[in-house]
Amino acid sequence: MRAPGEIVDEILAKRCITDRSEFFAEKPLATYDPFLLPGMDDGVDTAYRHIAEGKRICVYGDYDADGLLSVTLLTEFFESLPGVQRERISWYIPSRFGEGYGLNEAAIKQLRADGAELIITVDCGIVSAREVDAAMSAGMAVVITDHHEPDPAAVPACPVIDPKIPGSAYPFAGLCGCGVAFKLAQAMRTRYYPDDEDVRAVLYSTLDLVAVATVADMMPLVDENRTLVKYGLRALNSGERWQLAELAEGIGLRLGEITAYNIAFGIAPHLNAAGRMGDAALAVGLFKAEDRNAARTIATELTSMNKERRGEQDESFSACVDIIEKKYQNSHFLLVKPPRAHEGVAGIVAGNIKERYHRPVAVLVDTDEGGKRVLKGSARSVAGLDITALIRAHEDLLVKYGGHAMAAGFTLRPGDEETLREALEADVRALAADNPDLFSPPCSYDSEIQPEDASMELARMLEDFEPTGEGNPRPVLRIKAQLPENIRRIGAEGRHVRFTAGRLECVFFARGPQRVELTHGDGPFDLYGSLDINRWNGRESVRFIVRQAPCSKCSGR
Repeated sequence: MRAPGEIVDEILAKRCITDRSEFFAEKPLATYDPFLLPGMDDGVDTAYRHIAEGKRICVYGDYDADGLLSVTLLTEFFESLPGVQRERISWYIPSRFGEGYGLNEAAIKQLRADGAELIITVDCGIVSAREVDAAMSAGMAVVITDHHEPDPAAVPACPVIDPKIPGSAYPFAGLCGCGVAFKLAQAMRTRYYPDDEDVRAVLYSTLDLVAVATVADMMPLVDENRTLVKYGLRALNSGERWQLAELAEGIGLRLGEITAYNIAFGIAPHLNAAGRMGDAALAVGLFKAEDRNAARTIATELTSMNKERRGEQDESFSACVDIIEKKYQNSHFLLVKPPRAHEGVAGIVAGNIKERYHRPVAVLVDTDEGGKRVLKGSARSVAGLDITALIRAHEDLLVKYGGHAMAAGFTLRPGDEETLREALEADVRALAADNPDLFSPPCSYDSEIQPEDASMELARMLEDFEPTGEGNPRPVLRIKAQLPENIRRIGAEGRHVRFTAGRLECVFFARGPQRVELTHGDGPFDLYGSLDINRWNGRESVRFIVRQAPCSKCSGR
């Protein structure tokens, strides 16, 4: 039997974590000077000058959780500043369906007509050089805050705050859009309101928004993000932002126990549902609700939208799988255009297809944008393959595009999809020839244990790895060659499985062939998963959550 401390030390060593005290600190210190971000000096001075002169400012965001939380954060911060007239701070989020991602000239014209004198983008704008020129020609100033990959040859001609700008001195490039917006607010407080405790309090009260956005946008939970999310989770669990508490409790989460996992699979999907199924402004309205009844009503509507989203997602996923199985089983890049797919779920469907086939994927949706028929693509990638760089290489075929290494969005003219498919297929086929393991990652794990090693003490020590998620996953443990016993199907339609390995209770949230292999297998196999503390009615017990289907290659079957 192995000691819990020995297992934890092995996990830390495998993850190259050398500063144990900082990693497990209750009050981590890994934050950086916001003025190290490119464009921050000009950006914060421009924003402050417009605020000081009482000019009208519009915060322009995106329709996903990161974008709408960025809008919430920056408008909330600006409205709290001394002497600011709240009616002079406005916000705008374009429609996913009628306008698409990023700045657009029709919106710019409308904002100018409404009196806006400064546009500050959040979570968008880095690939909008033409639109920025249009805004400036119309007499408006623009500040870009973004975290997506720039096109070095077409950086907007205005203050641009983005950690991914070439030559950036900022030590960490993994901030989400809301994280960059927070750094702008932090810089303004540092430079112009250093002694105002009210401004300081408002700034740090927004860390819950940063935490939710960071997890929702699947940013790596390491370095500065780990610090922001740790503090943000503490703020979220305090319940001080009662609007968010209404949503959390409405979907069955308990304040004081909310983790990054609960954000990723509970809070974030409900916030995203607004922009996917209707209008992202609804989710912003949740945070701006002035009483609990209003917040509760919006939370209920978001829950309804999320249920609708799940139905559309399942239907689109099934249609895409059917197309792939019939036509593209041997393809290296899966470019799929289902006959009917809801534009709002294309990104989720692409991610699920990527998980199933472990190939880079783009799901195309036939839609209308600005009165013209276009194809919108949502792309997801596998580790080691930069999807935005891959797509950028064929920008001559695209109307617009944007994204980062693991996810991208683009707009394509109808009729060009086959040309793009062939080009991307050739690119990825060449990459796979140089790297034969690109599509066949091994079953990786942090430590191997026996069922008797799975103690409550070890489970509590592993909880200290929180917040876990992208870049800092929950520690994966391997339990070698176990024969499942006491097998029971659980959950709706018996889609999940509960069993024991030795005396250890195991749960496998499985589907389809994975469930069949587990329930009808003919021998022992390796288990890969994580220890979990099941808390119910005041009682605690340890269970093993199986994260990966039985793998005959790794089990030697």
